[in-house]
Amino acid sequence: MNKEGDQKGNVLIGEGVTASSSFNVPGKAMINGSLDGELFADELTVGPHGKLLGKVRVRRADVHGESHESITASEHLIIRSTGQIHGVAAYGQIEIERGGVITGNIAPVTRPPLPVSMPAATDSSKRAPTPSEQLPTTPV
Repeated sequence: MNKEGDQKGNVLIGEGVTASSSFNVPGKAMINGSLDGELFADELTVGPHGKLLGKVRVRRADVHGESHESITASEHLIIRSTGQIHGVAAYGQIEIERGGVITGNIAPVTRPPLPVSMPAATDSSKRAPTPSEQLPTTPV
């Protein structure tokens, strides 16, 4: 049973459908056809016949079909046994089933470094010890 509220914020590109555009999807994107363009979504499923060509940025991705160019899944990227990624893939966590294919570059999502506060005083008695100064001096 499908309620109207279940569809809000979601998009489905059905098998045999070709779309060329930029999509900003607050919910789930299901690609069973072909999408050429940019896709920004919370969750993405690329069906076994689905094909993405372009820049993809999502929180979670489940790839059964193909992705070409770049895909970033900030939280979790799953490449199923029929899934193929060609290009650049970035992920928070990754799972690759036996048979899944990745060609190109792959790396964990980089997070911006935390700000470092430096002591204002230049007096050496107020500076933090260096790592070598923190090591024990007695032999073990």
